Amino acid sequence: MNIASRADSFTPALRLDQCRKGTSVRVTSLIGQPLFGAQDESVSLRLKELGFLPGAHLKVIGFGLLGSDPLAVQVNGTKFALRRAEAAKICVEPITPHP
Repeated sequence: MNIASRADSFTPALRLDQCRKGTSVRVTSLIGQPLFGAQDESVSLRLKELGFLPGAHLKVIGFGLLGSDPLAVQVNGTKFALRRAEAAKICVEPITPHP
C-alpha cells in the first residue's frame, strides 16, 4: 500500500466537542488531552465510569451561554454536563438513522 492510498483511507477523528446540538453519535475511543497534564488518565477513567465507553450512543443536547461550557449530552438515558476539554477527549462517529 502506498502513502497516497493510505491517506485516502484515513478518516480524521471527530471529537464530541466538535458536534452540533441534536447530533447522535457513537463513542469510538478516548484520547489524551494535554490540558489535564498528570490527571489525564484519571479524567479518562472517570469518563469511562460515567458510561463514555467505546460503542456507547450519545446525543448532544445543548451548550452553555454562547456555545461555551458546559456541553450537555445524554448517554444511556442519563444527562451529563461536560467541559469542552473533557468532551475533546471523546472520539465519536455519527450514527446514521435507518430508513
